[in-house]
Amino acid sequence: MKFLKRAFVASVAAIALAVGPAVSAEAASTKFDVTKLSASSIVVSNDGCKYVDVYMKHKKTNSKYWDVDVDITRNGSWVDSVWFSDSGNTSRTHTYICPWYDGLGKYVLGPSSVSADSWDFDDSYYRTDYTKGSFYVRGKTYASLSSKRKGSTVTLTSSTKVYHPEHYGKIKYSPKVKFQVKSGSKWKTLKTVSSKKGKAVYKVKSKSKRYYRVTFSQVSWATSATSKSVKR
Repeated sequence: MKFLKRAFVASVAAIALAVGPAVSAEAASTKFDVTKLSASSIVVSNDGCKYVDVYMKHKKTNSKYWDVDVDITRNGSWVDSVWFSDSGNTSRTHTYICPWYDGLGKYVLGPSSVSADSWDFDDSYYRTDYTKGSFYVRGKTYASLSSKRKGSTVTLTSSTKVYHPEHYGKIKYSPKVKFQVKSGSKWKTLKTVSSKKGKAVYKVKSKSKRYYRVTFSQVSWATSATSKSVKR
């Protein structure tokens, strides 16, 4: 019986010795994951190219040497790639965007090509990481408001434009605009109107003089804007 017990213990020990190194090797295997990609959005008001800071966060295991190439696309088309590495640009780099050529709107960061090696190059790691981020390139917008009164009817007319680098200047812009009136210290929306060819008109009844303005929200390719107030 004692002999059988010794044989059993010896067998378990042998198995542990055989499995142990494999478990340790697995625990120490090289891995590298991109956990976050982000960048600063920019606003365009001239035809010059712009630097855009790009940031990456990651987690790694047994990765002494590594490289990450991040694709940048717009509307599914390749625009640029940025590079991160253990030897520099470990978390921040930049891309160079020319809106007159690359266009306005949403830019997507990722996927990324990842390569990593252990300190002795015994374990290498290559993969495509599908973590994504984004940033926006928006044209600067402009809003103005004119008014005229006839009796108790005030006619408000908005004019809206956007700087479009592909046209090398300001062009007519037709967002949905909110005509607002000042009520106490706050602004109250009277009506939301869809602009046409950069213009929108709204008529309001008011016997007394009041302050009016027009405003609209930003979209993926154009900023928001608010006009100066007018008193009528």
